[in-house]
Amino acid sequence: MLVLLNSLLTCETRFPRKLFHNDSVQSSTANLHGAEQYLLCGISTSMWAVFGIKIPDITIPMNIAGMNMDFTLSEIKIANLDVPELKLDLNGDQNVNLFLPNCQVNIKFVWKFQQQSYPYTSDNGTGQIIIQNGTMGATAGSYVDRDVCPGMMHIQVIHTSMSYDQFRIKLDGGKSWIFQSLIDIILDSLQVEITEFMANTLVKGFIGLVNDAFDDGRRQYRYRSNDALMKDERYVDNVQVGNGYISLMFNGYTYFKDNITDEYISQSTGGITMNKFNADMQMAVKDEAFNNVYYIFHKYNNSYSSQDFKTVNPPKLRFTNTGALVTMIVEANGTQVEIELVAKPKLFDDLSQTYGKIYFEYFGYNIQAVEGMDTDSLLQLVLEHMNKGAQDCAFQYNYTLMVDIRNYQIVIDAAEHVMRLIGDVPKECIEY
Repeated sequence: MLVLLNSLLTCETRFPRKLFHNDSVQSSTANLHGAEQYLLCGISTSMWAVFGIKIPDITIPMNIAGMNMDFTLSEIKIANLDVPELKLDLNGDQNVNLFLPNCQVNIKFVWKFQQQSYPYTSDNGTGQIIIQNGTMGATAGSYVDRDVCPGMMHIQVIHTSMSYDQFRIKLDGGKSWIFQSLIDIILDSLQVEITEFMANTLVKGFIGLVNDAFDDGRRQYRYRSNDALMKDERYVDNVQVGNGYISLMFNGYTYFKDNITDEYISQSTGGITMNKFNADMQMAVKDEAFNNVYYIFHKYNNSYSSQDFKTVNPPKLRFTNTGALVTMIVEANGTQVEIELVAKPKLFDDLSQTYGKIYFEYFGYNIQAVEGMDTDSLLQLVLEHMNKGAQDCAFQYNYTLMVDIRNYQIVIDAAEHVMRLIGDVPKECIEY
């Protein structure tokens, strides 16, 4: 699991733009319940990694009746780890307290007693450590890299801990019935060694999963519908921790991969206001993110023109109190005509690929009257073309597992120029 943590130290983004707090057109917010369930599912689905962790051998010197002996544990492996719940403390501090209570742990090992002086008696066997009702905890903070790998999120472990109700050691094989009685002599030392490992390695590994949920080390993605386009999802600021919620702010810009200096959004957009809803999760996308997509598909793909008409400028979307409107200027038979379309947002979600798309279904709203032109027929041609290619020209968002956005509600926030996707984390973890 530490591999997950260390993998985040590589940087593969190549966007030249330096990002700051207001350079965000996309954000994600989770309330306390949503964040807890999301992270618990992340840990549960990655639990297989725990069983492959290499635990260093432990050797504890003993002196019994003047005889020096070493008690060594080797081939130490976690045989079972049950993490039934996860608790977060989100109190407005930028640091987050994470707790994994009521953990049940079973650790197996090979033991060996070796006398260090004549007659050099030795014995060996197998054994297990049983920890009941353990609580692993950590305090973690975050910061966004602005120099080495701009836009990459780092989760810093500030403190780890572990406590438990019961810690038992059981020896089997060899003359274990003799050495079992000596366990109490070294029990304190073993408890220290094992709990330090659990806290420093396992808890940090779980934090690594949190890190992995926040960041995959790249934050740049190819568009699935057009691999010539790239999405910049670098972070613009630290994790925002409020009273009962946690937020992440992304860049969210779209680029043509062979000209990533061509930026539609050339200056600060003012960021996104974190309005709260009575739901586990919220994803917000600013109107300029969609206009960015229109700009790229228009300029580099000519996606909004057909053999019957030419789109003069990129379509322009704006949110209203009743929904969304898209304004276009098209040219047909040498005449330019302004058209307004109602844009009804739709969601496409591919759970197996952990990405989704927001696209629009278009309806006629208004068309400029032109003497001698059948503008109604032109409007129908525009609608047919726009709807036919809607999913191919969609806004793509990327996310980690444990989110099923297909049943989310779409809320248009005209005052903030934002579309919000609102929904709950599934009660049962999604399996892939």
